[in-house]
Amino acid sequence: MSWLGTPPTLDGVFGLRPELYQAWRGFRDVFWDEALVDPVVLELCRLRVATLHACAAELAQRTPAAHAAGLDEQKLAALADWASDPRFDARERACLRFAEQFVLDPHGITDADAAAVVAALGEPGLVALIEALALFDGFCRFRLVLGVEQD
Repeated sequence: MSWLGTPPTLDGVFGLRPELYQAWRGFRDVFWDEALVDPVVLELCRLRVATLHACAAELAQRTPAAHAAGLDEQKLAALADWASDPRFDARERACLRFAEQFVLDPHGITDADAAAVVAALGEPGLVALIEALALFDGFCRFRLVLGVEQD
């Protein structure tokens, strides 16, 4: 049960502060529209963050840009085994390792973790990934705290 009564939707919660919703959507869309990080990598990280939080609403969503870039449900089904499944390349593994550490213990991110992402994405890519992870992590927590369901 949500603090807001009937299980709310994201549109319903943000309807209480529409100016924030517009700003949030604009910020979220930059990552996908500008392709600051490969959309497949970004979607894998978004869904891994959602898995770590057990956020069903986020897990149920798919980002069209990632699927247009070639991400399929078979690879998504293997996401729990990303560290050993051969479908995941070194670039994806570096980013997923970083994403997990970001959610579980950000103080535990090592220089080697960051260097692996820089090698995969470049320094601007590392910054974009961190910003995206903050967005994914924060909004999983937002949904969970408020009991926000999928729209």
